[in-house]
Amino acid sequence: MRRATFCLTAATAIAAVIPSAVLAQGFQVNEHGTCVMGRAGTGVASPCESAATIFYNPAGMATLEGWTVSAGATLIYAFGNFQDDFTGRKDDLDNDAIPVPHAYVMYGKDRWSVGLGFFVPYGLGTNWNTDFEGRFLGFNNDLKSLYFQPSAAYQVTDWLMLGAGFDFVIGSLEITQRLDFSTQPVPGLGGPLFGDIGIPYHTDFAEAKLHASEAIGFGGNFGVMVQPVPQLQIGARYLTRVKLDYEGTATFVQVQNGLILPPFNPIALADPSIDPTQPLPLDLVVAGAGLFAPGATLSDQTVTASITMPDQITLGLAFDVTPTLKLLGEWQWVHWSLLDSIVGEFDFAPDLVLEENYRDTHGFRFGVDWMASHKVNVRAGYLNHQGAAPDETVTPLLPEGNRNEFTGGVGIRFSDHWILDLAYQYIRQDKRRGRVREPFPGDSPTTDLNSGVYTFNAHLFGATLTARF
Repeated sequence: MRRATFCLTAATAIAAVIPSAVLAQGFQVNEHGTCVMGRAGTGVASPCESAATIFYNPAGMATLEGWTVSAGATLIYAFGNFQDDFTGRKDDLDNDAIPVPHAYVMYGKDRWSVGLGFFVPYGLGTNWNTDFEGRFLGFNNDLKSLYFQPSAAYQVTDWLMLGAGFDFVIGSLEITQRLDFSTQPVPGLGGPLFGDIGIPYHTDFAEAKLHASEAIGFGGNFGVMVQPVPQLQIGARYLTRVKLDYEGTATFVQVQNGLILPPFNPIALADPSIDPTQPLPLDLVVAGAGLFAPGATLSDQTVTASITMPDQITLGLAFDVTPTLKLLGEWQWVHWSLLDSIVGEFDFAPDLVLEENYRDTHGFRFGVDWMASHKVNVRAGYLNHQGAAPDETVTPLLPEGNRNEFTGGVGIRFSDHWILDLAYQYIRQDKRRGRVREPFPGDSPTTDLNSGVYTFNAHLFGATLTARF
């Protein structure tokens, strides 16, 4: 088979390497301070007594005097499944709990405050079993965007505070998928695919892995807080977009499928080097075609792509009903339509242009914070967020949709210097029809490819320890 013209098209062979990175961006993480998490993320108008205001609204730093150090993590346990329309089979998401850390330090004096924050506002981890139909889009995927933000704030008047931060961003991603033998051209026949000669749809023959790290980007976080009357606080925040230029390595290894073609099959009849009277193992066809040799289409190669983390605007109000009871509300807009398409460039394969057609989203948050005693605060909240992916781009990489989320939390003051915040959040996502395959090269994604229903939900547990001195 060394003489066979086994010309796999690059777009078919490695199409899912890039789109999974894009789809991962539909997962926004907003839980970077457990006090604010307990009240459904409402932190832009009225900061907690925590340095996490560096993320939620850097202007809030001006409300804190002296040193404030806060650190913690949110543990995200996501679960869900995909049910196929035709077979009725259910495949479960196989995620481990994902920790999302946050840490802040700041110092305030004489109307000025400075600080440094670390948080992860965009990220994703999705894992499915290797026998899941959607493994050809990706079954073991991880994306992180680490933000480091030096910040400063100034109290202009008793009722006006301004803040800003510079974001230094490090991005990384890792994606693993299987390649489908049925979509590959049959050698020597000039057109038919293996699926046309009886190879079942979604037959594995190779595994692809993309690893990229240390993509660098820069952005900013700007905020303002206004207190027109003692009982009312108004806040606004703008987190800029950040472009990350990824460069990584795509590696490919053969996967044995054990399929055997009968005697007198089309491949044997087209190649005089093969005895047509004998059964033909497909694994030998792949191994003999030189697909994984240096410089071939599926050889190890460099891949580059640029992905933009979207900018977002948050507006909020906080009202003190009594000295111990605060009501909060927010609206947030996220510029997801930046993820319209993306171009991947490869060493040995043609450039790949992929359509994602993301749409901008709106979210609404409502929270309550009650000081039950001098040492205990009780919090609760509700939030609703739209899904960014349109119907044609719902895949196993991120089966997202509209979400209703419910939160609760408690803050415990051990002394004048130490505060522990704990919170729980439940994400209930609407069921969403989606697909487990990519369109053929040159075709646009459509809802005609949707073949089942995704469910997705999550439990989040957060803890932050704050020291003030």
